[in-house]
Amino acid sequence: MSLIFFISVLSNAQKLDSTYFNFKNQIDTIVDYNDKMKSIIDKADSLSEKDNVAAEEFYLHAESILDEDDLVNKAHILKKLGLIYRNRGDFDKGMKYGMESKKFYYELLDTLKMADANIHIGVIHKAVGDYKSSVVSFNEAIRLASFKNDSIIIGRSYNMLGGSYRALKKIDSSFASYRKAIAIFKAKNEERKLNDVNSNMAILYGMQKQYDKALKIHLKSLEFLKNTDDKSNIVIAYSIVASEYYILKDYEKSLKYTDSSIALAKREKFKQKLVGAYRRRSHIFRKKKDFKKAYENHVLYKKYSDSVYTVKKRKEIKELELKNEFEIEKKELETAAKRKELKLRLYVLLTILILFFTIIIGFLLWRDYKARAKRIKDKFEKEKLKKEVLAQKIKVSESELKGLIADNTMRLEFIKQLSKQIKEDKDVSNSDNVKSYANSLLLKLQSQISTENKLSSLQDKINEVNQGFDQIIIKKFPDLTKTEREVCSFLRLNLSIKEIASIRNASIDSIKALRYRIRKKMEVPKNQELERFIQSL
Repeated sequence: MSLIFFISVLSNAQKLDSTYFNFKNQIDTIVDYNDKMKSIIDKADSLSEKDNVAAEEFYLHAESILDEDDLVNKAHILKKLGLIYRNRGDFDKGMKYGMESKKFYYELLDTLKMADANIHIGVIHKAVGDYKSSVVSFNEAIRLASFKNDSIIIGRSYNMLGGSYRALKKIDSSFASYRKAIAIFKAKNEERKLNDVNSNMAILYGMQKQYDKALKIHLKSLEFLKNTDDKSNIVIAYSIVASEYYILKDYEKSLKYTDSSIALAKREKFKQKLVGAYRRRSHIFRKKKDFKKAYENHVLYKKYSDSVYTVKKRKEIKELELKNEFEIEKKELETAAKRKELKLRLYVLLTILILFFTIIIGFLLWRDYKARAKRIKDKFEKEKLKKEVLAQKIKVSESELKGLIADNTMRLEFIKQLSKQIKEDKDVSNSDNVKSYANSLLLKLQSQISTENKLSSLQDKINEVNQGFDQIIIKKFPDLTKTEREVCSFLRLNLSIKEIASIRNASIDSIKALRYRIRKKMEVPKNQELERFIQSL
């Protein structure tokens, strides 16, 4: 059996060398860097599950020609190499590459890839027995994936979290995590991932001594995995089925599945998975009373166990994790400091801009104020001049008006004297003197007509002087009659009661009565002259 295994390994190695050599020759003909990297990484990705040894060669080749600034491909290569070394049981290298990939994904602000890196780190913590740290990593992966609402990563995290709780003997928490993962994968129709969770649930059934139920699920899971290229999970499935048969004391079947897991694990260099297999093999031979083979397998178990699970390795992994966490925190602090500095610069720039625009706006407002002040001053000067002209015009009109009033007074006196003279002459006249009387009367009347012409322009002069005043009186004192408003306009011109009575051909007493009613309606204080009050309007 050893010879056959050696020939198989040698054949696979030769095949790998030939494949790698031929592909490398093809890659060397590609000139463009991006095309070359894509070809190598695509090839490595296609081999990552079915032939991790070949995949490692291609990833390492890609890493050797990688540009320093190509962070995306660098992070991807480190992540994949971390998975390969983790599956082999090289947990210190797996943690190193996983933490480095996480650091680059942090720089790239790729939240989902950071979540995926946390799952990888959590699996390594779980593998070396640090279950509490693995719980922290898986919960961090769930938190990050929730930001992007990526249910697949969340489901994977719950599946892994269930295993950690199972190891910590928190069975209820383990079942709850598995159920969440099952609900997600069923909704997404992810058969492969659903198979993984069901297999993990079966381990819980085994812990509850429901061995037949657990074995049935494990066998179904193994058949499902055989149709895939997932070598790592196939090895695990062989080991789990072997463990179930061992518990059921079917040692022959347990040995059969254990040997299958060892053969595949050796071919794929899954060093970590050989530990449990050789330990189980030792127990099986001890149960079969073959103590020589039991001892040989126990030696192999110790050999692989010491190479994988050592206190030194655990310390190295912890130190590596702390170192990477320190680097990430350092970068966060540097980024925060840069943001703070940039923010301060923006504030200073904004303050300068605000001051600059404030000065500009202030200058424009000052210039506009000066212009408006000049316009207002010019307008005021024009209004002042207009008022002076109007005041002069009113003064002349008042003078003319008073002259007309004086003429009107003379006319009234003349009419009275004329009436008296006609009456006296009528009584003493005789027919011989009629012609002479008539001629004398005509001359006097002609003189009166001239006076009447002057009087006819009196109202026009009053309207001109009191232009707009009547509307003010109507608005402020709507109860005043037309006659009262006319008297107000005379009072505004500072005419006496006698002059107003003469103009209106009314008695002095009637004008006094009008003045009284006007004062009462306007509610003029007793200590104020009516003329002054009206003029102030």
